[in-house]
Amino acid sequence: MVRGRRRVRDSASFGAASLGVLLLVGAALGTGVARTAVDVSDGLTWLPDSPRGEVVQVNPASGRPEVRLRVSGGDALLDVTQKDGLLVILDRRDGQITVLDLATLLASGRRSAPPGPATKVLVSEGRVYVVDRVAGTIANADPVTLVDVGKPWRAGKPLADVVADEAGLVWAADYDGRLHTLEWVADGFRERSGEQVRGAGPATVLVPHARGVTIFGLDGGVVRQVGTGQDVSGSTPRLPGEVLAAQSSPVGLAPAAVPGQGTVVFVSGDRVVRVDTSRLGCPVPSRPVVFRDKVYVPCRGDGKVIVLDRAGKRGGADLDTPGDGDPEIVLDDGKLFISDPGAERGVIVDSDGSTRSVTIRSPSLPVVDPDRPPSTEVPSPPRPSPRPELPQDRDQGRPPESPSAGVPTGGSTAPGGGQVPGAPPGVTVTLANRSATELAVTVSWGAALDNGEKVTGYTVDASGAFTGGTRSAQTTETSAQLSFPCGGSTFCSNGRLDVSVKAWNRVGESTPGTRSWSVPSASDPSTNTPPPQTQTQPPTNDPPPTNDPPPTTTTTTDPPYTPPPPPPVTVPTAGAAVITTITAPYGPTDYTRRVAMSPPSDWAGHDGACQLVNTTQGYTVTISCGATSADIAVETGPNRIVVRAVARDGSRSVDSAVKNAPGPREPQCGKYACFGSGHIVELSPTGKSVDFGQAGAGIGFLVIAVVVQVVGRRRPEEEESER
Repeated sequence: MVRGRRRVRDSASFGAASLGVLLLVGAALGTGVARTAVDVSDGLTWLPDSPRGEVVQVNPASGRPEVRLRVSGGDALLDVTQKDGLLVILDRRDGQITVLDLATLLASGRRSAPPGPATKVLVSEGRVYVVDRVAGTIANADPVTLVDVGKPWRAGKPLADVVADEAGLVWAADYDGRLHTLEWVADGFRERSGEQVRGAGPATVLVPHARGVTIFGLDGGVVRQVGTGQDVSGSTPRLPGEVLAAQSSPVGLAPAAVPGQGTVVFVSGDRVVRVDTSRLGCPVPSRPVVFRDKVYVPCRGDGKVIVLDRAGKRGGADLDTPGDGDPEIVLDDGKLFISDPGAERGVIVDSDGSTRSVTIRSPSLPVVDPDRPPSTEVPSPPRPSPRPELPQDRDQGRPPESPSAGVPTGGSTAPGGGQVPGAPPGVTVTLANRSATELAVTVSWGAALDNGEKVTGYTVDASGAFTGGTRSAQTTETSAQLSFPCGGSTFCSNGRLDVSVKAWNRVGESTPGTRSWSVPSASDPSTNTPPPQTQTQPPTNDPPPTNDPPPTTTTTTDPPYTPPPPPPVTVPTAGAAVITTITAPYGPTDYTRRVAMSPPSDWAGHDGACQLVNTTQGYTVTISCGATSADIAVETGPNRIVVRAVARDGSRSVDSAVKNAPGPREPQCGKYACFGSGHIVELSPTGKSVDFGQAGAGIGFLVIAVVVQVVGRRRPEEEESER
C-alpha cells in the first residue's frame, strides 16, 4: 500500500512539473519586451525639509549640506521637482508653487494652486506644467514667472493622473478611463491621440518612461504599457485603495505600491509581479523608486526601505533611516538619497550599491531668503538655459513681454553697452482701501540700480484667488495702486496676494522683486483708519469761560457696512430618483459599472458637492451634481449604488434612491493557479501574470485540462495496492 501511494505522489509531482513546463511554453506564445534604462541627471540635489519649510542642497561628495532655502512656513508639505536646470517647489499645505533661479537662488516666480493632492507639477523639456486634477486642467506655466503661456487644456471632467515622458509628450488619464496623449505646439496643447483603457478609472495612476507610460488601474485589475514601442498588457487580482506609482522608471521595470493592501505591483519585462510586502516586514509600503535594476520601497512608520529584485524577492538588505517616520527617496545624479522628514541625517546609496551617511539639517548653516534683494556688487549672471533655444521655438517656452513700445526684452546688453536694471528692492504691500465690492492696495519699492542705463519705468504684476486672477500696472514712480474685485471669492476676507515688480530700460527687464501679502481681517484695527493725532496746545490769554451751555453739536456717522447674509445652506430632496440605469460597459466579468443619471432640477442645481457612492464597498467618485454618466468600481455579489449630495458647508448630506448592481464572478482557483480573462496569476507573495493572448489562453486551458486528467487518473494496480 505504501508503494502504491508513493507512485501516486511521484505521478502528481511529475504532472506538476509538466504543468510548469507547459505554462512556460504557453508564455512563449506571447510578446517579448526589450528593456531600456533611462538615467537623467541635472547635477544638483535638493532635499525637502518640510517641518522647517526649507529645501536643502547637499554635496554628495562631502555628505554635507551647502545651501538652506526657506520657501514656506513650518509644517509644510513640500514636493521638490528638479530637472532641466529648474527647481520648482510645491507646498501642498497651502498650494503655493515657487520656481527658483539656480544662478541667483532667488524666487523668480510664484503661483497659487489648490492645496492638497489635486495639484501636480511636471517639468519636461524646459517647460513647467501645472495640473489641477479636480478641475481637469493642464496649464503650461512660464518657467521663470509661472504665468500661463497659451491656452490650458481642459478635459471636461476630473483627471485621475497626469505625467510627462522624456520625449515631451503629456499623458492624462481621466475619471472615465480614457487616456489622452498631448503635445505642446505654438500656443496650446494638441491631442495627438485618445484611447479608452478597459478597467481604468478614478484610481488609475501612470508611470512615465523615456517614451510612453505604464498604466496601473489596480482597482480594476489592469496593468498596461502604452506608447513605449514594446507595449505590454497584463492583469492582477483587483487591489482597491490608494495607489502610489514611481515618478519615473525604465520601461522594463515599472512599480507601484498599494499601501492599504500591503502590496507592490510592478511590470518586470513582459510579466506582472505582485509582492506581499507585509511578509517582508513592510506592512504599509509607500512610493517606490527604481535604482540599479532594483525596486526600493519606503515603509511608512517603520523608518526603513526594503529592496526587491525583478522577481519580487529580496534584492538586498533593508536600509534603515535615522528617523522612525515615513522615509522619502530622491533619485538624482546617479545616487539615491533617503531621508526622514525632521531627521538630521539621511542615507546615500551610490551607483555601486554601497551606502553612506549624509547630513541634511545643519543649524550652523545660515538660512537663505529667496525673496531677498539681489546682490548689487556684481551683476547676476544670465539664467542657464536647460536646452539650446532656437529663434522659432521661443514662443513655446515663455512669451515675449513688452513693458512699453520700443523697449527690447530679450538681451542683457545693448549694442552700445549697458545692462538691464537691478531688481527693485524692498517691495512692500499695504492696504489702501476696502469696501464691500473692492479692495485696493499700495505697492511700494526702492529705486532699482540702473547698471549704466537709465531706468525708464516699472511693471507691477499681482496674482491671487480673485476674479480674473491677475492685475498689472506700469509706472515711472516707485509705487502703484492696484484694485481687486471682492465678488465671487473670499479673497477680500482672507486671501493671499503675490506681487512682483520689474524695472526696465532700453536694454530690457530686470529680475523681479517679489513679496507675498495676506489680506488682513476686516476686524483688524490695524487695517482701519489711523487714530486721530493728539496735539498739546500752548496756553492762551482767552477770557475765562462763561456758564452758558455749549452749543449742541450733531454728528452723523455712517453705520458700518454689514454684508448681506449668505444664502441658506440647503440639500436636495432625499430619496429622489437620480440613477436611471447601471450597465457593464466592459462586459459582465469586469469590475467597473457605468451609472446613467437624470438628476431632478434641485439635484442638478445643488450648490454643494456630489458623489457617486458604492455603499456596499465604500467606493466613492466625485461627480458634478448635474452629471448624467459616471463609472464606479464594484465587487462580487450585490452592490448598493447611490448619488450623495453634501451641503455647501459640509454639515449634512442626503442620498438618492438606491440602485443595485451585481458584481462579476471571481475567477476559478485551483490548487496551482487561478484562471480568468486569458491570464494565469500566481497568488504567492512574488506572483506573476502571464498573458497567453487570445489563442494562447485557449491552448493553455486545453493543455492544463489534459494534464489534470492524466495526473488525477490512477492506474488499476495503484488502486489495488491501497485496498
